[in-house]
Amino acid sequence: MAKSTQTLIAAAFWGLAAAPVAAGDLIYFPKNPSFGGNPDNFNSLIGLAQIQNQHLEGGGGGSGGVPNISFPPITIDLGGTDTGSGSGSGGSGSGGGGSTP
Repeated sequence: MAKSTQTLIAAAFWGLAAAPVAAGDLIYFPKNPSFGGNPDNFNSLIGLAQIQNQHLEGGGGGSGGVPNISFPPITIDLGGTDTGSGSGSGGSGSGGGGSTP
């Protein structure tokens, strides 16, 4: 009897698993009134934007001022270049004093 019950349960499971599945269409509804959404949402969206605004005095999130950022001084080691010696010409080669044809 147990074997026939297991067979019946397995048959019912596979019968339901093989049944066709229907899905509905996905429809997009915009929330923002600027993009075709419900105009009644305008006040709540403006309220959320003002809470998140960090650029106005009394706005949400930030202190309303410019952040104080200080960077350490930057020192660049050029690998032993000597700036105290040399003729100051800055290059090699012959200087041209002649005319070009």
